[in-house]
Amino acid sequence: MNAHPFLPILALAAAPGATPASMVLRVIGILFPLFALLFLGAALRRSGFLTEAFAEGLNRLVFYGALPCLLVGSISASDPIAGSGRASLALALGTVGIAVVAWALAVPLGVSRASRPSFCQSVFRSNNAYVGLPVMALAFAGTGAEKEGLALATLTLAPCLLLYNAMAVLILTHPDDSAPPLRRLGRVCLGLFRNPLILACLAGLALLGLRLRLGVSPEAWAASANPLLKTIRLFGTMATPGSLVALGATLTRERLRASLADAHKAAALKLAVCPLLGLGVCLALGLPPLHRFIVLIYLACPSAVASYVMAEAMGGDGRLAGSVVALTTIYSFLSLSTVLLLATF
Repeated sequence: MNAHPFLPILALAAAPGATPASMVLRVIGILFPLFALLFLGAALRRSGFLTEAFAEGLNRLVFYGALPCLLVGSISASDPIAGSGRASLALALGTVGIAVVAWALAVPLGVSRASRPSFCQSVFRSNNAYVGLPVMALAFAGTGAEKEGLALATLTLAPCLLLYNAMAVLILTHPDDSAPPLRRLGRVCLGLFRNPLILACLAGLALLGLRLRLGVSPEAWAASANPLLKTIRLFGTMATPGSLVALGATLTRERLRASLADAHKAAALKLAVCPLLGLGVCLALGLPPLHRFIVLIYLACPSAVASYVMAEAMGGDGRLAGSVVALTTIYSFLSLSTVLLLATF
């Protein structure tokens, strides 16, 4: 393995004699299927073939069904990997750090105080499940690192899903809320444990504990003929294509135009400052290259669609959140390409 920090290597078993041109082609090969599905969703929505109601229904199906099944299947079939806790810590610190930066800079950058909570949430909340995991699945494919890499990526993300939702609820809750503190805390906790992704992570960890207690190997678990496990695995396979098509259907002109200036400021913080901040955290914690790569891919992802949903539901600036989701989804091709090209293993 070459340890030069700027040599573009995208695999644990990089091919001898790989050239920069071949690495660029590999990056395109990794990202093209994802963005092709995104723009397919946008094209189907624009043509009228895919209606707004259908797109919303597909997104709900993925969010409440397919993606939780994918997480349950991935976590329960994984092996606990040394260092996943440190990778989660780095991801959490990067997330909290960029949230503080976004909150502090929002008003000086010209964002109104009323829009600051939505601006901040759009900057720190990444679309890791819909974009980050698929990117890494394609990046690890055929490298010999599929099992270790995806297991580490899933275990790194699981505890941070709780953090994302807790921060979002706290930031978007109006400070003039007259409810007693205990009631507000209960509302936050209730919101957290209604989140299907958090419930899926908890269920996956419970099944992982059961599998380890029974002494079942990951291979035997993954090949199990148990009807319930087979259903979970099968349903989970639609998470990636379904989520990307549904996400693409949200890339409307209206969302791109709404709050465009503030959305570009948020996009710059999300896709440029956030990964750089995360790199500093990773280096400070001394994370090995594979762990560092996973954390940086997560931090270079576009803003999560859930940031728009929560902003709308909690009385935030939904127009700004929707614009940030749309812009960062398009611009993330650059941020993800950069992380992939500079990845060293």
